[in-house]
Amino acid sequence: MEMIDMNNPNYGWYALEISGDLDLYSAPELLSKTLQILQQPLNRFHIDFSRVSYLDSSGVGTIIKTLQAAKAKGITMTFSGIQGTPRKVLSMANILPILTETNPPY
Repeated sequence: MEMIDMNNPNYGWYALEISGDLDLYSAPELLSKTLQILQQPLNRFHIDFSRVSYLDSSGVGTIIKTLQAAKAKGITMTFSGIQGTPRKVLSMANILPILTETNPPY
């Protein structure tokens, strides 16, 4: 899994574009990164999933933990590009209804 950071401190947003597989091996790295990002003074945190090809339950857990951490800090969390297998997995896990999907802020 690869991650590309994009942020605009002037407008209080941070975007993270991830690619590859979000699975048992890469989920801990993503969780560590997202929790680190959420320590910054932000209004909005966005994750772009358009280049994620695979998602398993570890990835779903990472998404849920990140959402919980953002909510606890009052940070709006948004997502884009959820498609294919990741979308099916999130749908089967009944997670899609709690995700806010929007265009990336960049």
